[in-house]
Amino acid sequence: MSARGTESLGAVYAEALSDAAEPLGLLEEVGADLAALAAQWRSGRELEAFFMSGAIRRDEKGRTLETVFRGRTGKVFVDFLQVLLKRNRMWLLPDVADAYGKILDEKLGRVPVTVVTAAPASDADLDGWRVRIRAAIGKEPVLSHEVRPALIGGAVLRVGDTVADGSVRRRLSELRARIAAAGMANQGHK
Repeated sequence: MSARGTESLGAVYAEALSDAAEPLGLLEEVGADLAALAAQWRSGRELEAFFMSGAIRRDEKGRTLETVFRGRTGKVFVDFLQVLLKRNRMWLLPDVADAYGKILDEKLGRVPVTVVTAAPASDADLDGWRVRIRAAIGKEPVLSHEVRPALIGGAVLRVGDTVADGSVRRRLSELRARIAAAGMANQGHK
């Protein structure tokens, strides 16, 4: 199955989990549990190897889920993991977590924002960005910060699918293009 196909199947499971968690007021709790387990899945091979192993019986995997998670996480989350296990879909866990995160952001009015600067930004600077972006878009920005020295200065903002490039590098590139265009125009008049 293609990566796009697993993303779509993961989204179906994420939507079902969201539908089960929301009426109980557990959207964020389930999201945190799911994100933590997916991070664990991605960080090493042990968890994935255990659940993907054909040498370990499904009922043993189910008992392990019960032992590890029941009482430590909510019933909705444990039951969901049991459904994934029963349907041989544990491998979808990272895709489900990604899709669930998007659903959670949408339901809670959050939008992912990436701030890219040439040098590290202070927490105060990032808080300032957060306040200005919140005022501009009317949603809660979930900020991530990247440092790219090639920008020279300024910043590039990515809000959802929209990019605003206020970098010195872009401004220099535009200036270079205007100078080149002016040079071409002047050559035509000679």
